Amino acid sequence: MPGLLSAQNKDYVQLIKNLGAKGVLRIGGIVADFSRYDPDGRSVAEPKNTIITRSNLEQLSVFLKKTGWSAIWSLNFGRGSIADALVEATDVARILGPCLDAVELGNEVENYGNGTTPLRSAPYTYETYRAEYEMWHRAITKAIPALRFAAPDTAGSVEWVERMAKDAADRVQLLTTHYYRGGQKQGSSDQLTYPDPGLTLKLARLARASQASGIPWRMCETNSFFGGGLPGVSNTLLGALWTLDYMMLLAQSGCAGVNLETGVNQLGFVSSYSPIQDNGSGINSAGVPYYGMLAFATAVSGCAEMLAVDFDSRGINLTGYACGAGRRIQSIVLVNRDKTQDASLSIGELGMGEMIAYRLLSDSPNSEEGVTFGNSSIDPEGKWAPQKPEYIRDARLRVPRMSAIVLRSMHPHLD
Repeated sequence: MPGLLSAQNKDYVQLIKNLGAKGVLRIGGIVADFSRYDPDGRSVAEPKNTIITRSNLEQLSVFLKKTGWSAIWSLNFGRGSIADALVEATDVARILGPCLDAVELGNEVENYGNGTTPLRSAPYTYETYRAEYEMWHRAITKAIPALRFAAPDTAGSVEWVERMAKDAADRVQLLTTHYYRGGQKQGSSDQLTYPDPGLTLKLARLARASQASGIPWRMCETNSFFGGGLPGVSNTLLGALWTLDYMMLLAQSGCAGVNLETGVNQLGFVSSYSPIQDNGSGINSAGVPYYGMLAFATAVSGCAEMLAVDFDSRGINLTGYACGAGRRIQSIVLVNRDKTQDASLSIGELGMGEMIAYRLLSDSPNSEEGVTFGNSSIDPEGKWAPQKPEYIRDARLRVPRMSAIVLRSMHPHLD
């Protein structure tokens, strides 16, 4: 959208900066396979006919420098040509410079042979994809030798990621895939309340592929329900609690980063699950899921590792995570998505000393507004600051039903 990723869009800049001094935006996704680069043309923002110009890249470069973040850029692998990709990649690398984290070739490539208007003749196999990838990679790296690549960017296939990790050697620097809890039409609140039985296995396989190859992996497109999210679920306190728990689970599983889909989707509207909303007139604000991201950013700030801690849930739908550095716990995250039971647990044995507590809550799990984190909401300028700090000094902690808490040690190096 015009002016969206602009340094002049102060609200958007602030919303990004709230989430950390460093981060990675992913530009493109499915829209990349319906886009073309026209350096001196007129930019167009349409789901099936996007035109990107040199001016757009220059605007993005300033935006990234303003936020301190970098970007993954998607090239049109589905409908484009190597010649066009070379022109685009050359300008992207030159203009974004050190703010370019990597480029991707296409989007959800294992599905290229599927659908009523497939991008490739069926069957489109991994072997066919790899041959194409090699051809594009050789041509682009010959022109831009230092360019980093993220791949294979699958819709959900772990097998393609595993095979890419095994045989791509130095031709991919970041393994990428996508995940959604389910589809919008079949979505339900229970799917965001209880664990996905298939996700644990998927994350374990991705972690093994990454460890064996030495290539980090990233969940580069994800959110609750594909198709724009489920209104009345994705955009509620429950959606924010799911977002926090899911991001903590990814971190615990060795994920190098996550890109939650936000803004106008490929269907042409702002998704209900979007962490950053747009009123259609260029005014951006925090959506409810943003509070889950904010809680995650608060929890992992200054932490270099996830630490194993056993939490006794006592039959309550409660999940817990610990983060720290040098094997010392600096923060604890507890997410209680139980519909009927509050949780009460002892944390004194963790040796965190005095802690400051930031609670994620609202009047109801179905709340689409009034959600706060640290007793504060995001103001109209995108700013957030915790109000009325809550200090935890004893060994007992209460986490009410349908809420979460982030605990930060006030003495992180205390034994």
